[in-house]
Formats: sequence, C-alpha cells, structure tokens
Amino acid sequence: MKLTKLHIHGYRDIAPGTGLVFSPALNLVLGENGTGRTTLLELISRVLASDFSGLIREEFSLEYALSFPGMELHVTVRNTRATGASRPAVTAREESALLLPRPPEAAPGLEPFMELVLELDAPGPRLVMRADATGVAWEVDGQPAYSQTMYWSLLDRTVWVVLFMTAQRLEPEVREPLKELLRRTFLLAPARFDEGLGTFQQIGNTQYGMEMRGDEVFPLGLMWLPAWMPGLLRERVAREMPPPAGHLDIRHDEVERGFLARFVSLAGFSAGTFRVELLDKRSYEGGGRLEFGRFGFRFTRRDGAVLTQEQLGHGQKRLLSFLYYLDVNEDFVIADELANSLHPRHVEACVRELGRRQSFLTSQNPLLFEHIPLGSAEEARASLLHCGTELRDGREWKVCTNPSPETAAKLFGAYQRGDTPLATLLRTHGLW
Repeated sequence: MKLTKLHIHGYRDIAPGTGLVFSPALNLVLGENGTGRTTLLELISRVLASDFSGLIREEFSLEYALSFPGMELHVTVRNTRATGASRPAVTAREESALLLPRPPEAAPGLEPFMELVLELDAPGPRLVMRADATGVAWEVDGQPAYSQTMYWSLLDRTVWVVLFMTAQRLEPEVREPLKELLRRTFLLAPARFDEGLGTFQQIGNTQYGMEMRGDEVFPLGLMWLPAWMPGLLRERVAREMPPPAGHLDIRHDEVERGFLARFVSLAGFSAGTFRVELLDKRSYEGGGRLEFGRFGFRFTRRDGAVLTQEQLGHGQKRLLSFLYYLDVNEDFVIADELANSLHPRHVEACVRELGRRQSFLTSQNPLLFEHIPLGSAEEARASLLHCGTELRDGREWKVCTNPSPETAAKLFGAYQRGDTPLATLLRTHGLW
C-alpha cells in the first residue's frame, strides 16, 4: 500500500486547500520549527491507519488516495457542520442496524461523512461506498447494490472496519478480493516515531494478546509487535510450558535479521536478550488465548558486563527503538527528527534499513540528507514537502507544499553536479 496524494480542506491550523503528492519511497518533510512538520506527520499517520476516532469531536475535511497492487482507493472523510445534504438511501428491506444502538459520541452539530471509491484493475468493477451517521449505501459500476441503517458513530471505527463490515453484503466475486485486502490493511497502523524516547517507552508498555482457533491465530486488537514475533511466541509457549519464571527470553541470534540482532551488531554488544512476560494463558475446546506484556532487554558488553534497557545511553535507546519500529512497520516509516542523538554511522544504517518502505522523515540535522538519493527532478518534487507559515486575512496558517516543477528542476540539476551537499542545496532553494 502506498499513499499517493492528500488534500486538506480543513484540519486544525493547516491552510485549507493544501494539496500534496508523495513519493512511493522517501519523503522529506522540511521546514523550520513551528511550521507544522509534526502536525503533518501525525495527520499522515492517521491517514495511513485510516483511523479518525481521535478527531470525533473536531471539525475536519480530507481527501486522500492509496494505491495497492490491482486497486486504487480514494477516500473522502469529513466531520463538518450540518449542511442539509442528502443521506444514503435506506430501503425497507434492509432496515436493520449493522451494530447494536449506542449513544452518539460526536460533538453536537458535527456530521461525519465517508466516501470510498475503489477502482479495481480491469475487468474488475468500480465500487463506491457512502456512509454518514445514519446509514451506508453501496454502488457497483454505478448501480445501487444495497443500503442499510447503522446506529453507531461512523468515526468510532477505522475506514478498514467500516469497509469490512459493510462489504459482507456484496457479491462473492467482489467481496473476496476486498477481504483479502483487509486481512493485511486492518493491522496497518503506523504511529509516528517521535523525536524523543516516546517509542522506547511504548515498547515497555506494550501488551499483546492472541487467540487461537484451530490452526488460525487472531490478534486481539492492533498489533504493535514485529511481524515475526507472534509465531515465535506461540511456538515457545507450546514448547516451554510452563515457561521459567513466567517469562520467555528471545536471544539476539534467534532471528537472523531481527531488530535485536541488528542492534547488538550496530551498538557493539556481544549479546542481547528480549524478555517477554506471559501474563495469561487460557485453553478451551478448539483453541486458546495468550497474553504478553512487560517487555524488557538485557545486553552483554564485550567485557562481560550486563546492562538493562534503563542503563543504555539516550542514542542507544533511540537506535534500539527505531530498529524495533522498523520490524513492526514493514510498509511505512513516519519518523520525526530521525537523526536525533544518533552517531553518523547509525544515521546511515537507519536510512539503509528503510528498504522499500514508504517513508516520511523530518530532520533539522544535515546528517540525514547525506544519505538521501534523488533520481530525477520529478522524484525530487514528489519527495520534498516544505512547511512554512502564511498570514491570510489576519490569521496565520501552516502551509505545506511540494516544490514547483521549476524549483525541483533547478535543485536536481545542482544535485547532479555532486559538488554541493543536499542540505546546502535545500537551503539555497528555500526548502529547508
């Protein structure tokens, strides 16, 4: 999945009418302090997770597009003042609620609305779903498919949940490709890797649960674990029950390309252990349930001394948590001030570890830009997002833009000559 464009008609103090396009690989969010870089990163995080529950009492209006193999998804989502616009038609035959009634939680006077347009590669159909606070309606190739009432707050669920629940009534040849898509996207919730130690602290506070039904494993809630970890935990619990002292220790050399092995190598330790406590284990006919939490680390120096995670330096903690973050997020990176407290060698390693992920990065440290490649003027234009401020009608707005084609062409021409660092070129062209 890739985020291809974002139009902001209304969101906090970002200027209405903001339109951005994105590179499928590296994206640099540039600008001075206080110009909205973090605000934009947090909005991108909401959009990629398609979770607007945190805005249920706020007025906003967004449009964005996501591309998938074989599919394009265009999303319109807003929570705005009542306009008297028409609502999805609900037929008498479908007059039943999707979920049990619940008290409305949206702020008074705000009406949520969501429109999803799915363009499947030919010969696939064009699907349109529209939903508001009272109902949902589907069209397939311009023809009404079904409509239904719903008595719950639309923004309480992610776009993926709404899509999954409402798509159950579609024909199998349409429904099954959507279900296959949702099996992956439902768990995509890339949080912002913050400029401090928030992500490091989050690792220690993580709790994770899984339910087993036969050979299938279902996560209980959104998963903030490395993709390889649930299977390993399940296997270890089955092999080591009861686990010693109620915990499981995962050595750095058990997962060859795991975050722990990479950190041990980069940080110069001789060994490392990731400790996971088993909080609960239940068995029942046909399956069971496991819950884990209170994650911790122990590292062995070359002289044999053992350090806990609390004894690591600030930069070591950031490096460890970023490598963990990469193992959790296989598709995206949203990193604020990535180079903070990192040695130049570690900054280079972190950029290299981004791989094929779509990445959104900020940095006030020129070290990051030493490792950013630009392949063309078009790539430069899509990869660079400049944030600034502008006074309009007496109000100061945060303004985010891609560089103009002319500026991108001049920047790339200078970059190709190879005699000036990218950070200097960005400042010269008014982008950083």
